[in-house]
Amino acid sequence: MDKSASILIVDDYLLIRTAVRQVLTELGFINIFQAENGKTAQDLMRKQPIDIVIGDWSMPIMSGIELLGWMRKDARYARTLYMMLTAESNPASVRSALQAGVSAYMIKPFTVHSFASKFMAMIGSPQEAPALPFQRAAAPAKPAPAPSAAPAPAPAPLAAPLDTGAHVIGLQQPLAERIKKSTVLIVDDVPTNIEILAGALKDEYAIKVAISGRKAIEIANSFQVDLILLDIMMPVMDGFETCRELKANPKTAGIPIIFLSAKDAVDDVVGGLRLGAVDYVSKPADPTILKARIATHLTLAAATADLQRQNALLVENAHLREDVERMTRHDLKSPLAVALHGSQALQDSALTDSQREHARMIEMAANNALEMINRTLDIYRMEKGEYQPALQAFDLGALLERVAQQTRLAFAPNQIDIRFAAPGDTSCLGEPLLCYSMFSNAFKNAAEASPEGGVIKVDVSPGYGSLHVVIDNEGEVPLTMRGRFFEKYATADKEDGAGLGTYSIRLMAEVQGGGAAMDTGDGHTRLTITLPCV
Repeated sequence: MDKSASILIVDDYLLIRTAVRQVLTELGFINIFQAENGKTAQDLMRKQPIDIVIGDWSMPIMSGIELLGWMRKDARYARTLYMMLTAESNPASVRSALQAGVSAYMIKPFTVHSFASKFMAMIGSPQEAPALPFQRAAAPAKPAPAPSAAPAPAPAPLAAPLDTGAHVIGLQQPLAERIKKSTVLIVDDVPTNIEILAGALKDEYAIKVAISGRKAIEIANSFQVDLILLDIMMPVMDGFETCRELKANPKTAGIPIIFLSAKDAVDDVVGGLRLGAVDYVSKPADPTILKARIATHLTLAAATADLQRQNALLVENAHLREDVERMTRHDLKSPLAVALHGSQALQDSALTDSQREHARMIEMAANNALEMINRTLDIYRMEKGEYQPALQAFDLGALLERVAQQTRLAFAPNQIDIRFAAPGDTSCLGEPLLCYSMFSNAFKNAAEASPEGGVIKVDVSPGYGSLHVVIDNEGEVPLTMRGRFFEKYATADKEDGAGLGTYSIRLMAEVQGGGAAMDTGDGHTRLTITLPCV
């Protein structure tokens, strides 16, 4: 498609519109328009011809699905490409969009590479999309049904809706149904043999035939082939050589091959299997046994392909998580900067001593939050064992008092009482900011687990070359969580819990030469964090 095509981004979230516009600009598109809802998009499209629409589903005033419905009824936009960009991932929503005539379906959140690849595939230019190691094939292009009224010529052909079996998790057809649509390639230089095999299999599978090894390779390279029945004794290129070439080509290497031959000596069987064949059937083959073996290997191949797709999705999700975390780190800085500015302005105004103290605490918390955002990369380095802590002596008691005071304010509606009295000497060896993050997390977890009006007791006691901080809160850890309390992503059904809180506490303590332990029972939970002392 011409890079001068007019593209309209419709989303009520400015950040998404900005991100999509940046990707399209990097892809070379220059005529990009934006709208915050379907009604605004509709008004713009009545004045300005649009070639491609990228729209969200849920928007105020007019949703994306309503905009799509209007487009498909309008002669000017009946065949205009529409990519649905939405968080709606349930199968019913996907089917509704497909029935409404969507051209492609992209689920939020998404990576830059996955969006660019799907967009370029939708407009019919996959060769221009970024090269992705696990990119799935795009659906073949085909026009959408035109309305009864004579439509005006479209600026671009409408791409086919998403292939639900290949692109959307949870919408694949059952394995048994997919196997029935498999294509079996029969390769034999004797036409009578091909006729017998095709007759036995034609009612269950699509059949393709080849009378030579070279022709079989051409067919496998040009068409979708799910399994090959390959004779060994053929002129010019025998079955072994044919198998060798098929397995050497990445495009055909994954096709299961069953040798079907009168040569049944042990060396022949072993030789065929070593070349990559999945089975070996001696001629004349019993049709019932042959069908059973074909079904078994088609099922295995389909299951293997499903696992590969799932693995590819896991890799993509890992990249997605990195992108989301990077954007989160960036986006959080703006509201924190506003909080800093506001707290500093408040301190310059006429305030009581108590109000000024609260403003200073807001400024301090915002500064610490900014520092913690900047340290998220350090967490990754800790996991990799690459983090080198810069330990220094500092007053742990003063830090705990500050964190306790901030936690009291944060949980004031819950009337949580945090009781902490620092002992005489709390000189500790560690990274002050890292400890601030660690104990903020620990106090927050304790407050969330406590009942309304609960009491959290914090004690610091000396150990052998270390200090032990014991945080005791009311409430016990659920039985299902006790064995994996410090595991990554382990969470006790908290609606907003990511399962990273206690995991990061243990990680931060250990990287500073300390540790973390948990004990629960008798209606209480005690988290002990150990740090080295001077």
